[in-house]
Amino acid sequence: MRLTLFLDHACNLACTYCYNGEKFKNPMTMDTARKAVDLVLAMDSPLAQVGFFGGEPMLHFDLMKEITRYIEHRTHATAEKVKLVLTTNGTLLTQESLEWMKQHYFHLGVSIDGNAAAHNACRRYVNDRNSHEEVEAGIKRALALHLPLKTISVVDPLNVEHMADSLEYLLGFGIRNMSFNLNYEAQWDETNLERFKNAFTAFTDRYIELYRSEPQPFRVNILDSKIVTHVKGGFACTDRCDFGCQELAVSPTGKLYPCDRLIGEDDREDVVIGDVVRGVDIKKRDNLVHTKNVELDECRECDIVDRCMHWCGCVNYAMTGSVAEVSGLLCWFEQIMVEQADRAANTLFVEQNENFVKRFYKFALKP
Repeated sequence: MRLTLFLDHACNLACTYCYNGEKFKNPMTMDTARKAVDLVLAMDSPLAQVGFFGGEPMLHFDLMKEITRYIEHRTHATAEKVKLVLTTNGTLLTQESLEWMKQHYFHLGVSIDGNAAAHNACRRYVNDRNSHEEVEAGIKRALALHLPLKTISVVDPLNVEHMADSLEYLLGFGIRNMSFNLNYEAQWDETNLERFKNAFTAFTDRYIELYRSEPQPFRVNILDSKIVTHVKGGFACTDRCDFGCQELAVSPTGKLYPCDRLIGEDDREDVVIGDVVRGVDIKKRDNLVHTKNVELDECRECDIVDRCMHWCGCVNYAMTGSVAEVSGLLCWFEQIMVEQADRAANTLFVEQNENFVKRFYKFALKP
């Protein structure tokens, strides 16, 4: 079971695309966090991961440390090894805090939209000041300490033209694991969709070039995930989101959600599946999961249905207001991503690029 603790709605940034709604101070109490941990530890599935999320969780670093100590205390006598994950905007990563995280084996997910132009287009402080310099400095401190780290970049109409340069920028200072995630809720009109198509083509070109020149392999989710679906013949059941079954997100008030992306302002009762006092409402959770997993007729007829993320309940909810209803816009994006991923894979496979083939097609290596 993966548990995400949403420590507060407050944040020191005012990102243009934030899906969590208004920023207000309502921090989680230690009592709520303790009940959440105890609830999951009492379940049949072992506690595999605890994530700290928000808002900006580093605004409550002392609470994060207290929760970590409690998790370590509760799991000390068991065989469970709990992975601790911090998702942060990176502006508050001091040397001291990072050294503490290293001692407690944290994994970091740091939001940086790429180069300065891409990042500062959307991720600015409340007073409108640029944040890229502080985030870059925090990442460099984490890398110097060899903390496991991946970057999280959001692709938005305001920064889409910088995708390719941002990929090269992130690789340039040592990032090997990168997530580029689309802001599906943005105004993707015809003009912006054409801009995305052109930018993503250039991004794929740069991906190919970097595989040719980089001595070490790297991970880029937006292309890699589609290449994997080609190799495997589609998404396996285990690849799909765990949505309330092996994943629980806890709001500051103690409500339970099937995914952290659904917490928002903590006022969406239709996707609440319990609370830390009474536990999971199994009937409500199962109904929500069933609704999400019913495949639409139009999806069944699609050539790329097995490679498409039409099953992602939180993306569907963000785009259509329903965990089950799939937006035509999502279909368009998925088709473009599959098309470009196949182009990259075909090019690099034909060239027998060593790093690429080792990563995706180990069985096909020539002697």
